[in-house]
Amino acid sequence: MLVLEKLEERWLRLGRLKPEDRVNLAVGMSDVCIRVCAYGVRDQNPDISEDKLIERVRERLEWDKRYQKHKQYRQLFQSM
Repeated sequence: MLVLEKLEERWLRLGRLKPEDRVNLAVGMSDVCIRVCAYGVRDQNPDISEDKLIERVRERLEWDKRYQKHKQYRQLFQSM
C-alpha cells in the first residue's frame, strides 16, 4: 500500500508543475526515449554510420506512430 501512496503523491506533484516545467519534462523524457532507441539500433548494427543510424531511428519512431494509430482505429471499430 505504501508504494501506491508514493505513486499517487508523485502524480499529484506532477499535476502542480508549471506548464513550462511540464513541457521541459516531456522534452527530456522524449530525448531519453530517442537515445534508448538509438542505442538499440547501434547495438544491433555496431558499424552503422551516423546518417544511417538517424534514418533507422526515424523509421522506428514512425513505425510506432503508425502502429499506435492503427491500434486506436482497431479499438474504435471493435467497440461499435
